[in-house]
Amino acid sequence: MVKFEAPVDFYVDVGALSNGVKVLKVLRKLGFKTVVLAYTTIDSVCELRGLDKNVLEECRKLKLNVFVKANVLSENRGYLKKCLRKIRSKVDVVSISPKNLDIARFSGRDRRVDTVVFTYDELVRFYDDSQAKLMSQNGIALEIPFNRLWGKKQISYKTFFFLKRTLYYTVKFRVPIIISSGATKITEVKSPKQLTSLLEILGLPESYAKLSTTTYPLAILKRNVHKRSRKHVQQGVDLA
Repeated sequence: MVKFEAPVDFYVDVGALSNGVKVLKVLRKLGFKTVVLAYTTIDSVCELRGLDKNVLEECRKLKLNVFVKANVLSENRGYLKKCLRKIRSKVDVVSISPKNLDIARFSGRDRRVDTVVFTYDELVRFYDDSQAKLMSQNGIALEIPFNRLWGKKQISYKTFFFLKRTLYYTVKFRVPIIISSGATKITEVKSPKQLTSLLEILGLPESYAKLSTTTYPLAILKRNVHKRSRKHVQQGVDLA
């Protein structure tokens, strides 16, 4: 039986993950009850991947609920549409990392997309009031991977200004926000408190910040598991 328990790390990069079993143990020790293991593919290739049996077994031993996410790097709308048709029903979560404004806007209104993943550069270039309003209207979450947020940039006043602006739009339009680790190794794993504290430092109310590792990610997982169940026929129609 599928369990939905918080807190959730919504993005652990299984493709680049080193010492995978150790990372899972650290996540559990830090208090996470659910982990979303992500792999990255580009829109023109649109690769499908399953989970390694050893990883699944370790999650079972640790009593860690596990789900699979496809993170699609996209810069071509045609390729992305084909990719979404291919993978939507095959994975638990679909996230898009947009590489241009057109894809950011498309991802913000296509309800097959669960989250739009932004690093710092993409937030500055694409995440404005129009993007936030679009995502809010369609129930698509803003996802910020902690370890990919800064990249090689020095943290400066300007950096914090843009991030605070991002969260201003998020709160103004009530965009669901998820902060995940984006971890590829043990040193990149963050505790639930470390993740939400970043949002608080940037001005997000504590109550809103806590939703980013609890209510918002769980809502996506519950919705998608339900959609893939035999009882679900189409939107708004379920078998008794």
